[in-house]
Formats: sequence, C-alpha cells, structure tokens
Amino acid sequence: MAYQTDLIEAIFKAGSGNHQQAGVQVYHNNFIENGIRALSISFPTVAFFVEETDFRALAREYLLAQPKTQFDWADYGESFADFIMAHPNLVELPFLSELAELDWLIAQVQRSEDKIFEGESFVLLNEQALDRLVFEPAPGFIIAKFFFPVSQLYQLANDAELAVEGLQRSAFMQTLNKSMSDAINLDTPRSILLWRPDYQAQILSLDDSETALFTQLQNAESIDHIFSHFADTPEHISTWLSEQIVQKRIYGVLLKN
Repeated sequence: MAYQTDLIEAIFKAGSGNHQQAGVQVYHNNFIENGIRALSISFPTVAFFVEETDFRALAREYLLAQPKTQFDWADYGESFADFIMAHPNLVELPFLSELAELDWLIAQVQRSEDKIFEGESFVLLNEQALDRLVFEPAPGFIIAKFFFPVSQLYQLANDAELAVEGLQRSAFMQTLNKSMSDAINLDTPRSILLWRPDYQAQILSLDDSETALFTQLQNAESIDHIFSHFADTPEHISTWLSEQIVQKRIYGVLLKN
C-alpha cells in the first residue's frame, strides 16, 4: 500500500507541475494579448499603416524585448518609436517611427492636466505692462519636429472622409505624396503644434515664423516679446490673438513669476 501511495503522490505532483506550467503559459499568452491590444490603442496610426498580422508580430517582439514595469498599460510604450527605428525589417518604412513618436505625444497630450479658460484675465493686457505678462497655453501645449509629414499621415489614418475614394481623397493623396517626396529629398524637419482644447488633441502644422512665435509661447516668454513678431503689422495682433482664443490654444494671461 505504501508503494501505491508513493506512486499516487508522484503522479499527483507531476500533474500539479503540468497544471502550473499550463497556468503560466495561459498567463503569458493573456499578457501578450493584452499588451498587443494596449499598443494598438496607444499607437493607432502605426497600426493603420501596417498589416494587422505585422503589427501583432511587431508588438509581440517589443513586449518581449521591453518588459512592462508600469502598472497602467497607458504608460507603456515610450520607447516604441526607437524600437521601430532600429528594427531591421522596417528600414523601408522610415516614417513609421515618427508616427509612433506622434502617437505617443498625442497620448500624453490627451492625458495632460485640465485647465480652466480664464477669460477675465485678458483685462491684464490693458492694466499691466506687457513685459510683465505671459500667456497661459492650453493643456498639453507642445511643439515637436518631424522629418516626415506626420500630420498628414495622421489625418489619412483618422479622417473618415479620406477613406472614401473620390476627388477629396485624390487631391489629398497628391499633396501627401509631394510632402513625402520633399521629406526624403530635402531632409528638412518640419514643426507641428499639439494641444488639447477640450477632450481631443489637435494638430497644427507650422511654418518657420509660426514655429518661432509658438515656441516663445511654449517657453512662457513675455507677451511683449511675442507681440514683437508683429512689429511691422501691429494691426494683425488682435486677429492673431482672437484666433488663438477661439482655437483654445491660449487659456488666459498671467503675471510673470
């Protein structure tokens, strides 16, 4: 009987080990699936421009190469753009890493702290010297530089009207193709502005003059300095300021610290 008991215990332990291994495998598979799903949510533009099977494979590689240390999946993926850039199979898609960078920035802008629009604060423009004042930018207000026309690529991935074949899509694709060609041939970075006026992040492509102006706003430089951009056309200040308020890029006026 002792022999039979020992045999039963040995079988039970072996079965228990198999169950444990199976449980670990189930956990691992669930982890990978949750990670792939989370990355597809955080990087929707990247997912748009690759086949689903390719994105799943790419996400799986990243999950295995970059262990998750964050509690929230929304905080995972900061190095995904660098991972894509270094991936040997994606050399022919050099714009993909920049789209990953844009997706990550948008995700951070989306989660930026809310602000309240302070309309009454604009009376300070008439009560204080402009060199003592700064503008309060919108939540998530940030300027980023990209070599490829990421704002147009983002629009292609997210604008439902461009998903339909027609004159609008045809014209858009012609412009996009030229922009892509310019990015490859000219190798010159372009600036975009991101901000969150309400609940959805917005993107604005900037020329050199706009980049300089909005960079000063981002850096909390004085309103006097910002308005100096209109030294030759002071009559345009009110139009510019009204646009920034309407588009909710500026939330108020503050005294400099």
